[in-house]
Amino acid sequence: MTALEAGAKDAVPPELLRIQIEASDPAASAFVSANAGSGKTYVLAQRVIRLLLQGVDPAKILCLTFTKAAAANMANRVFGQLAAWIALDDAALDQKIAEIDGRRGDAKRRARARRLFAQTLETPGGLKVQTIHAFCTRLLHQFPFEAKVAARFSVLDERGEDELIAALRMKVLLQAAAEPESGLGRALTAAVAHAAEQSFAEALRAAIAARRSIAAWLAHAGGLDAALAGLSSALGVDASATMESLAQDILAASILAASDADDVIAQLRSGAKTDQDQAARIESAMRILGPEQIELYAAAFLTQKLEPRAQLLTKTLAKALPKLARPSSRAWRRSSSSARPCSRASARAPSSRSPPPSSTAIAWRKRGAGFSTTTI
Repeated sequence: MTALEAGAKDAVPPELLRIQIEASDPAASAFVSANAGSGKTYVLAQRVIRLLLQGVDPAKILCLTFTKAAAANMANRVFGQLAAWIALDDAALDQKIAEIDGRRGDAKRRARARRLFAQTLETPGGLKVQTIHAFCTRLLHQFPFEAKVAARFSVLDERGEDELIAALRMKVLLQAAAEPESGLGRALTAAVAHAAEQSFAEALRAAIAARRSIAAWLAHAGGLDAALAGLSSALGVDASATMESLAQDILAASILAASDADDVIAQLRSGAKTDQDQAARIESAMRILGPEQIELYAAAFLTQKLEPRAQLLTKTLAKALPKLARPSSRAWRRSSSSARPCSRASARAPSSRSPPPSSTAIAWRKRGAGFSTTTI
């Protein structure tokens, strides 16, 4: 607590005290801007107390803050000061009142000041120091029909929302498991087959968080099938394509044939550290088959941001492996830049051929020189 907040008048410069008194005057419309801990809450509390000293009904005073902590802090300041006034003698109470508004107290003001604590406590609903959310909730409760909301509604907090979503999620998963041949059941089977338990849960949470965007996308496209067809078109893949078929297409169009992989890896191992790292990436990709292979294989040609590598091997080995060095040429960069029109097009209003709003999808497209990336 600062000296100002503790009410240590001697520690406050006279000019600052004058400004505080002006800012806390209820008759003035004031905007207070100051650093943290400099006494903004103190000034606001004094403004409320001055209203009470002037005889304003506590029920007619409304203080709005952004957070519950700030509301509680301000209410404690007001009640704490009013409670302390009860035990002060006349001289000490006159001094405290003078510190607030610059005017010395008299018998009438002292009597009012000593009654304020009890009067505020006995006010129906108490002194209204609330968050903006709490105030709006109170208004909706008082006028539910005018606001077109359900009467006696309750506000769902973050914990309650999480519990409700968890219960609904479990209900949907149980329904999908009980009806494996339904559309929902087939979707669950496909999702579980391509995701570990943790990544599946994360994907569900992400989908639920984006539920409004996904619903808007589906409604705009005219249904799930039309939306998926539009997404496939935007990504440049066939709607019937699978991860396996896409992996085969990508590897078939690769500049590095599987039959040449061993020789290429051996030559890369004889090069510099950068070449040896490239050899390790290619070797890891050649050890497995299926969609996972594409992730590893692409790492040899693309950076973590899915952009073409500046070079695939050092200049020394570029002469020995000209075919592998070709993606770093001007033609490779020109090929990979073909993604830019798709990125600009996705900034326009969504159409039936567009992917979900605020979504990002990456497609590896076949090119004569290898891979190019398209961000949608």
